[in-house]
Amino acid sequence: MKKFIKKLVADVKFADAGQGHRLNESAPRPSSSSSSSSRPPTRQTPTRDAQTAGAAALARLEKQTSGSMMKAQQLEMRRQMQRQASEESRPTSAPPKEPEVIQQMGLRMICPICRSSVPKSEISNCYESCLEKQLELEPLKTTCTMIHTLNTDSTLLANGVKTLAFFVQNVANSPDVEKYRKIRVNNPGVQKKIMPLVGGVEFLEIAGFTRIKDDADGEEYFIMLDVPAAEHLNHCVETLQTSVKLTPTLDRDAKVLQPSVGGQRFSVSADFYRVTKEDLLAEQKRRTEENERESVLRTKAMRDRDAGIGMRIYHYAVIRIRFPDGLYLQGTFSAHDTVESLFKFVESSLRHPVSFTLIAPGCPSLKRDSTLLKAAGLVPTGVFNLSVSERPEFTLLSDEMVCKLAEL
Repeated sequence: MKKFIKKLVADVKFADAGQGHRLNESAPRPSSSSSSSSRPPTRQTPTRDAQTAGAAALARLEKQTSGSMMKAQQLEMRRQMQRQASEESRPTSAPPKEPEVIQQMGLRMICPICRSSVPKSEISNCYESCLEKQLELEPLKTTCTMIHTLNTDSTLLANGVKTLAFFVQNVANSPDVEKYRKIRVNNPGVQKKIMPLVGGVEFLEIAGFTRIKDDADGEEYFIMLDVPAAEHLNHCVETLQTSVKLTPTLDRDAKVLQPSVGGQRFSVSADFYRVTKEDLLAEQKRRTEENERESVLRTKAMRDRDAGIGMRIYHYAVIRIRFPDGLYLQGTFSAHDTVESLFKFVESSLRHPVSFTLIAPGCPSLKRDSTLLKAAGLVPTGVFNLSVSERPEFTLLSDEMVCKLAEL
């Protein structure tokens, strides 16, 4: 088979090689037929009519090309003139576009000392300022209140109160023992539990200790030179242990809002959603109990009872009441406030007493009772329409509330 294929290939090559010649002869001359066939044909001169037709065709082509070029130039000139006219009509110094303002709703607290309303983030500064003013009038009570209010670390507070009470009570029980009346400042326990405590040093000074540097060893000590009466020392310990932390009152921050174009765009501060360590521990406990309940067969009544346990953690709520004249009354509430407090808030904002109902869109009227706002599903927000029996001619809001009118 291979020999047959080789023979075919050799025959094809032999045929392609052309006519044969002897080895002693020069290369074969090309035949006249082949030379004549390779020579290009001679072009004939076109006639007069053909030349006239060709010249006319070239003239038409040049006319079309020049016309399209002129149209393109005219279009470009027209666009350039329009751009110049728009630039001339534009003012030289255009005012910068103002950024869109989104309403920020934050929490405000009422200080229990001065009764002033301040943002929640500034309530600690308000406490400190008010307590410093009262320090000269009631030093012991104010100092103990400072200790329980201004120290946010619960562990430091508990250990500090325990240590301070221990030092003063030892002197009250054994006034003649010298070691109880002398406390070294560089003592590790004092440095860890007393010195970082806000109001800790002031409490020791009110109890009768004096901070003195000993020239012999160069150390600083709290020394009680003159022992006060036992009644004073016991009163100091009792006041320290019975004092409580100041708790601010949530400011309703009542506002009267008029609807506007951007009324639907608003945001709330992070205090509405901030979760504490205690909240996380409670959430972990809730999920553990929920897993245990799911593993046990329960009746429908049991499932309905446990349905409210898994509500999301929110601490505050913003509720708006729409009045018949289109104005909105807005207030801030705690998640543990009751529906009754919502009705009282609306009543305190009215011009005169009137019977009304609160109706949410697509829901029945809100029942006035002691249900928590969190359990009623009104956290973190809720909107109601205020309905009255007869449409009033004027607004139902009091003059004081109307003066707070602002755009929504």
